[in-house]
Amino acid sequence: MNAIWYDDWDVHSDKLYKRPCCPECREPIGKLPSGEYRCYSCGEIVTVKDKEMKDWFKAREETKTEFDDCHVLTHPDGWSRGCGGKNCVEIHYRRNNATLEWQAVGGECKKCGLRWFV
Repeated sequence: MNAIWYDDWDVHSDKLYKRPCCPECREPIGKLPSGEYRCYSCGEIVTVKDKEMKDWFKAREETKTEFDDCHVLTHPDGWSRGCGGKNCVEIHYRRNNATLEWQAVGGECKKCGLRWFV
């Protein structure tokens, strides 16, 4: 089965965009660490031969990591999370599939262990 271009929806920009999809169920496919491509919905292995599709995946493989301060978050009930440490939160970023802009996908404070993900 050869991948096809089909519409997907980006929740961040509230817009449709074209992406490689499964020819059977027309759902998005993803690239596995092994280099194979698999449908997120039906689980079938999909072949990607089109250079534009390979380039589409390559542009979205890039990641980056930055550090920021750990903010103390206090709940109205009195409990709090975070340590207030400086430059101790490791934040991971990936490219947005539709816009290629950087977006945070998760992070962890190296001092207090507070973790978050999107």
